[in-house]
Amino acid sequence: MRIAVTSCRSASTGLKVLFGCLILSLLACQPAAAQNETFTPVVAPLMDYAELSFVVPSEVTSEGESRFEDNYSVGRYVAASILLNGSRVYTFLLYPCDAPETWLDAFGVKAAVETFNTGLNRTIYSPTPLNISSQPAIWGELENQILVAYQPSVETVSITFIDENITESVLEYLLGSLQINVSESASPLWPGYCTGGEGEGAAEAEVQPEQTGGMETEQTNVTEQTVEPEEIAETNQSEGTAPEFNKEQVEADLKAIEERMEALKRW
Repeated sequence: MRIAVTSCRSASTGLKVLFGCLILSLLACQPAAAQNETFTPVVAPLMDYAELSFVVPSEVTSEGESRFEDNYSVGRYVAASILLNGSRVYTFLLYPCDAPETWLDAFGVKAAVETFNTGLNRTIYSPTPLNISSQPAIWGELENQILVAYQPSVETVSITFIDENITESVLEYLLGSLQINVSESASPLWPGYCTGGEGEGAAEAEVQPEQTGGMETEQTNVTEQTVEPEEIAETNQSEGTAPEFNKEQVEADLKAIEERMEALKRW
């Protein structure tokens, strides 16, 4: 199924142009041009639960910012953020207590996204089909960000937020190569979390994507940038360790997103 484009609010001119260029790029593969380029795979662990990876042109710089996990109203999530040439990419991996038992269609993924934060129902979705790792994805525009969501595994749903300032080339390769490999042996839903009432009444997730980066390269045509744990600021509630990232900045970012979502609800 396709998600219809919301017509009551128009996308920004910059995003319209970016979407148009991206659609043309995704629909028209250019293997000849790709053969003349070098690429950098970026690999970032999402705690011990999953691994995020994608490819960008080798001239793109990446910088790790933070990774974290927390509760939301019907489950838990893990998240990480990366700067690509200064443009932020935030990825949230959702673990709902009532996990899907099968692959969801577009409307099922959209429902999971809006359960995470109801303010995301203002997203203007594109009707153009998009696949991430061979799975159907939904994608669109929310304020000054691009939102992409799909199922990396049957039990999880991912939401990626991308700054509108990202270049067409970086966006094309990022979405064309994005993978989230979910570990089947690990989950942030500890035993009793969903049945013991610990997740009940949890606040709706404050959607503020965050960052992950870090690099190590190998001398080949394709260099690899791997995000090591010590290069990522981390919050681990179970161990009670203090966050290494700038807590005040993260809280300010979260507050800004929360206010944006509240404004969207009142719109």
